[in-house]
Amino acid sequence: MQGVRVLDMSRRYPGAFIAMYLGDFGADVIKVDRPGQKLIPAPYADDSERFAAHFPLDRNKRSVLIDYPGEEGRKVFYRLVETADVVIEGFRPGAVKRWQADYETLSKVNPRLIYCSLSGYGQDGPYKNRPGHDQNFISIGGLLSLIGPRDSTPCLPSNLLGDMAGGGLNGVIGVLLALFARQHTGKGQYIDLSYMDGAISLLSYEATRYFYTGQIPERGTVHTTGAVPNVQVYRCKDGKYFTVACFEPAFWENFCRLIGREDLIPYRLAPLGKSEKVIAEIQQVFLTRSRDEWETFFKDKEVCVSPVNNIAEMVEDPQVRHRQMVLEIDHPRLGKIKQLGIPVKLSDTRGEIKRLGVLPGTDTDDVLKGLGYSDQELQRLRKEKAVM
Repeated sequence: MQGVRVLDMSRRYPGAFIAMYLGDFGADVIKVDRPGQKLIPAPYADDSERFAAHFPLDRNKRSVLIDYPGEEGRKVFYRLVETADVVIEGFRPGAVKRWQADYETLSKVNPRLIYCSLSGYGQDGPYKNRPGHDQNFISIGGLLSLIGPRDSTPCLPSNLLGDMAGGGLNGVIGVLLALFARQHTGKGQYIDLSYMDGAISLLSYEATRYFYTGQIPERGTVHTTGAVPNVQVYRCKDGKYFTVACFEPAFWENFCRLIGREDLIPYRLAPLGKSEKVIAEIQQVFLTRSRDEWETFFKDKEVCVSPVNNIAEMVEDPQVRHRQMVLEIDHPRLGKIKQLGIPVKLSDTRGEIKRLGVLPGTDTDDVLKGLGYSDQELQRLRKEKAVM
C-alpha cells in the first residue's frame, strides 16, 4: 500500500477499521476530524493521550483538524483531496453533500479518487434515512434470529457482525477492488457500503439452506446453532465453558471414545428430541472436570474442542501470542501499550504498527506544510478557525 494516501473522515468504528487496515500495510492515512469532536464515540473513552495510544483503529494514522464544512476549511480540505487516493466517510446519507464533501463534488477535484461511504442501510432505498446500529442491522438482516438458545431471547453478539465484519471487512475489500480497477481504468469510483448488506452477505450457508429446502433456519434447531451434541457448548465443573465442534464422523467418534461414551457414537445427527437427551448426558460428563482440566485432557488429541476464553484469557493464550495477535508497542511517554495484532500475514510485505494513535490535530502543521502552506498561512487559518 506504499504510495496510497487515505483520508479517514469516518468518525465511527467500521470506517476507522478500514483505514487502520490500509495503514497497517503502508498506506499514508490522514485522519480528518473537525474541531470539537471527541476521539471516538465510546462509553469508556476519553480525550486523553493514553486512550488515543491504546485505540487500535487510530494507529498508523496522522491527524488533522479541519473545519471542512466551513468555507475556508473547505478550501484546505480540497487541497488535501487533490493528493488523496481514497476518502472514507461514515455519516448519514446526505450529510457530506450539505458540506460539499460528497463524491460528486470531490471527484471533480480529483477524478482518480476512490470514495467509500458507509451507512446503516445504504445510500438508497426506503430505509436510507433510518437511524440504526449494529443490533438493528443484524435484526433486519436475519442474523440475530440465529444467535442464542432455542425458545429463548436472541443474544446480542456485541458489534461484531454488522459493524466490524459487514462494514469494516467489506470496506477493506471494496477499497482494494476499486484501487485494482483504477490501475486499468485510470479513474476512481464510488463505493456505497451498507452495514446491513454486509451482514446479510455472511449468511451464505443459512440462506442457501432456506433457498434450497424452503425451511427457515432458527436458532437451536440446526447443527450450526446448537441442535446437535457434536456441535455444542458445555458447562464445566467450575462454571466455565467448553466448545465441541466435531462435525466430521471421525472427530465425533474420537470424542465419544475419549470421554468413555462410545455408546453415543450413533447419535451424531440424531433427531432433535434424541439430541436433547444425548446433550444432557454429555453435559453431565463435562461437569466432572474444570474447563482447564478438560483442556489438558484433550490436548494433542484428534478432536475439535476448545475452551471458551474471555478477553483476558485470549490475550494470554499461547497460540494467540505465537501468532502475534497481541502486541506491545513502545510509547515515548506511556511505556508499553498493548494492541491487537495484524491477522493477515503476508510473506514479503508484512503489516506493522509504526505509530500509535494520537490526539486530534497533532499533525495539522506537518500535513499542511506538505501541501505547501507557509507558517504565515497556517497562522491565518488558525485565527479564522479553519484548522486547528
